[in-house]
Amino acid sequence: MVSTPTSDSANDKNGSATAPKKTGLNVNPTGAGVFGFSNFAEIWNGRMAMIGLVAGFTNEVLTGKGILAQVGITGGVSVLFALFFTGFTIATLLGYYAVNATKDPE
Repeated sequence: MVSTPTSDSANDKNGSATAPKKTGLNVNPTGAGVFGFSNFAEIWNGRMAMIGLVAGFTNEVLTGKGILAQVGITGGVSVLFALFFTGFTIATLLGYYAVNATKDPE
């Protein structure tokens, strides 16, 4: 789930409150609503992705064409675009997890 910066007051050794600190990114902390980054929208997004993947694999079995060939990616420049977007996705995920791994756990 995506999150926005929220504030938590931190206590120092004496128990007095210090400046609020950022705790992450949370666009919709309650998960309420139908649109945007809500629990409802994300659940249905996942369900539709699973249905699409199963439909692609079923069509692959029936036609003998792979999923990329079904959408017109058969070679040449099309494969380069597919590889670029795959690499971009992997780089983004690695960056996301690298940032989260270096955050202060407090």
